[in-house]
Amino acid sequence: MRRALDGAAVCGAMLCAGAAHADQGLPRIEVQWEGFDIRLTGGAATQGAIFRDDEATTNSPDAKVDLFARLNAQWTSPDGIIIGLNVEQNSRRRASEVLEAGEIYGFVASDYGRVEVGLQDGPADRLAFAAPLVALGQVRGEFSRYAGTQALLRALDTQDAFKVIYLSPPIGGLRGGVSWSPKVRRNAAAVDSRESIQVDNAFEFGLQYQQPVGDWILGASGGYVTGEADPVTTREDLRSWSVGAEARRGPLRIGGAYVDRGDSNRLAPGFDQWELNGGIGWVTPEWGVAGSAAYTKASDRSNRLFGVGGFYRVHPNIELRADIVQFREKRFGLVDNDGIASVVEVLLTI
Repeated sequence: MRRALDGAAVCGAMLCAGAAHADQGLPRIEVQWEGFDIRLTGGAATQGAIFRDDEATTNSPDAKVDLFARLNAQWTSPDGIIIGLNVEQNSRRRASEVLEAGEIYGFVASDYGRVEVGLQDGPADRLAFAAPLVALGQVRGEFSRYAGTQALLRALDTQDAFKVIYLSPPIGGLRGGVSWSPKVRRNAAAVDSRESIQVDNAFEFGLQYQQPVGDWILGASGGYVTGEADPVTTREDLRSWSVGAEARRGPLRIGGAYVDRGDSNRLAPGFDQWELNGGIGWVTPEWGVAGSAAYTKASDRSNRLFGVGGFYRVHPNIELRADIVQFREKRFGLVDNDGIASVVEVLLTI
């Protein structure tokens, strides 16, 4: 079934953005005084899409407007210890992990590492290498707001659940991290407890190694996530891991990963989901492009994804973003779902 979204408003905004090109942006909202550094940013993104798939139940949503605000505050002591608070909020949940916010955490950083407490992604995500993503997220991006299913990209983790995190300083190119979340809750208010995710005592472990080799920086990573599912949900425990690699040379990025989700958070055992992903990107402060592919396989389904996208900063406060993603989903006993989604967005920041 074909589903289309009127992108007239988005296209009009893009034309206005191009006409508004200037060399200097709006003044920053920041305060620096006696070791304190406080910065406030915010903005709005207007998004539209045209997409087609074979799923009869796919909705035709309206154009989306997302508001966001970000506060970064820190104090540096005379001894070099940094104490800070980061707050990032969106008006609605983003599909792309590149753009997702909803984090509120405090931190302390020194030569001995960094400790964070609050709502924040854990080390299995932050230290993991995978297919490079930009702007709208390509195979793990905004297209899934309209049609299709995202790639896993990394180990199935606790996302921005409350946690305590320790990240070590780099030592000879090696860096590690560990986090603990007492509770992870998603859709906890569901009438049927089987439709909720409730995980206790979730731990994330991440390890990353990087070294320069000639003009390149080469890296490898590993991550593992574990947690106990509440028996009331009848779901399987959280057990997921990934390994990844990355190569960088200036603005060029090449990366990929293998992900094993297993039966994590599934209602029945034997799901055995895994994924291979990879991609390439070219990213500068003014513009960037990336292409990625992923193949996800489980006992009763598979998903093949190809995506390409990028961004262009026409003004220090205006950015144009676009993605196109093709997907093919197969489920045992069901009709295949082939589709393509094209998403465009204009970002305004202050």
